[in-house]
Amino acid sequence: MRERVVGLDVLGQLGYSVDRPFREEALPIVVEACVDSRPGVVRSAVVALNHLADPRGLAAVLGQAEHEDEDVRQAVAFALPSVAGAPTSPEAVAALIRLSGDRSDFVRDWATFGLALESAGDGEQIRHALLERVGDPDPDTAGEALLGLARRGDRRILTALIAALDGDDPDHIAIEAACELAAPELLPVLRRLKQQEPPDDDEEPWMLDDAITACSTAALATRCPRPG
Repeated sequence: MRERVVGLDVLGQLGYSVDRPFREEALPIVVEACVDSRPGVVRSAVVALNHLADPRGLAAVLGQAEHEDEDVRQAVAFALPSVAGAPTSPEAVAALIRLSGDRSDFVRDWATFGLALESAGDGEQIRHALLERVGDPDPDTAGEALLGLARRGDRRILTALIAALDGDDPDHIAIEAACELAAPELLPVLRRLKQQEPPDDDEEPWMLDDAITACSTAALATRCPRPG
């Protein structure tokens, strides 16, 4: 099995930096490996399809979305955005929504990340799935859900986002979500964070500044709307 796993890893990344010149030769081999009886082989095949980034691999990836092995399901969640095509396949979105409720934190995190991407599209089904994950016990999953909804301008996350920013050490993804949402209501908590920021903090302080600027600009636009 080890040799096949290594071979699939190589096929997936061979020529990756030069627009995958061996995709036509590699794709059928990798697709066929997705039905192997060994989970380790299937996982490597699905990850290889992610690297090949060809919509023709979508059916093979979808075929493993209910696999009993957690690592395989994680690989499916990881690969779906790359093989979903443009516009994004509804079947890929539906699979990501199902996986965003998986029993594994690891799988939910990657599926929520995929749904949060703007390329996944928009719509109440996607937003509902992301809202379900805002209170997720896994902080990474919850953060991805906040960011995905912020990108879509969904103000239903305001209370949860304020709570995420109001902790002792808020995650950078919450600050990024604040910048994307650009809601004036976030200004008090963002300014408190700025006051607490250590003078020598070099961990991307620009992100907090950008969030404050975005929310301030939105506040100004609310107070001084452009004449019709």
